[in-house]
Amino acid sequence: MVRNSIKKIHGTRKLKKLLNVYYEGEVLENLVSELYPLVDSVAYDGLGKIVGFCNQLAGDHSGRTAVTLLEESPELIDRLLMYGDKVLVLNVYGLCSQVAGYSEGPAVRLLAVSPELIDRAGYDGLEKVAKLCGRVAQADSFVATRLMGLSPELIDRVGYDGLEKVAALCTQVARDYNWRTAVRLLGMSPDIIERLLRYGDKELVLNVYGLCSQVAMYSVRAAVSLLEQSPDLLGRASYGGLEKVACKASEIAKVDGEEKAASFVRGESSEYADFFEAISEGLELKRVKPVLLHYLNALLGYRIEIVEAQGAATTDGERIFLPVRIKEFEDEDRNFILYKVMATHEEAHLEYGSFDFELMRVRDVVSRIEGKYERVL
Repeated sequence: MVRNSIKKIHGTRKLKKLLNVYYEGEVLENLVSELYPLVDSVAYDGLGKIVGFCNQLAGDHSGRTAVTLLEESPELIDRLLMYGDKVLVLNVYGLCSQVAGYSEGPAVRLLAVSPELIDRAGYDGLEKVAKLCGRVAQADSFVATRLMGLSPELIDRVGYDGLEKVAALCTQVARDYNWRTAVRLLGMSPDIIERLLRYGDKELVLNVYGLCSQVAMYSVRAAVSLLEQSPDLLGRASYGGLEKVACKASEIAKVDGEEKAASFVRGESSEYADFFEAISEGLELKRVKPVLLHYLNALLGYRIEIVEAQGAATTDGERIFLPVRIKEFEDEDRNFILYKVMATHEEAHLEYGSFDFELMRVRDVVSRIEGKYERVL
């Protein structure tokens, strides 16, 4: 026990020597107390690298951030050790130190999400994301920080290739327009991607972001609007229609400027309606909605509302949601039959009581069934 006490006193002195460059008083004492247990898992040389990274932030950027990271280090290191050993932990901190050379924000966020990224893509994947965000940070640190925070979620949905496409577009927006719009676009990306995936797979998402990057060469504002509108445009006119809208927006930007191109994409210009009607394919819900309403009302015996859906047909028990457009067949009549089949399927849920089930009534129903069959037996 005495030997352990001497060892601890010696160890805490060494740790204080590492920390007292930037920390003192109660803060220093608390950090020594919290960090000393890490000696067993990463040794003193490991602690030296961890403290060195945090000292880098304290010296170049924010002392408060450095203290917070040191306080959170034990928990973070425990999570990292689930995926490797001391070497992995030190490599992660070394990687964060490299990114901090560009900007504090992305480096701090990289450290925070490192266990999630290693879980999804291994250490090699973490390195790739770090390099990508380092490049983005050279254009704008706010965009890089936001991208780093979203990287696990985006990789889950569209892989590293998708993350690269998102990064490329948002870097263009930050560089050629403003960083606030780029950060807003990043924040919207998970929802936009989820909606895009209703119409295709990962490749569709990559194509949409790539298409918007091409438009951004002529008009960043039009590219931003195109991405925001892309799920709706896909639902109405397929990817081919989206490409035609992108091409037209680029032409308008070259001739009439960014504002008119962005207005066209948002559907605010006078030529948009005629242009979109010309490129649209299939049968649009609004053309057959009156007929379908009459048909459904006759089946149900009461009035029902039909609402445009952004995906498959469904019902919430009060309304029926149908796709904005159906283009499964070249023949318009066959597309109408498909609309009618979808509507009938959803109507049956309402007519035959799919939404009438009440959990509280189960006990009464079971009792009646038991009573009935007990009498028969």
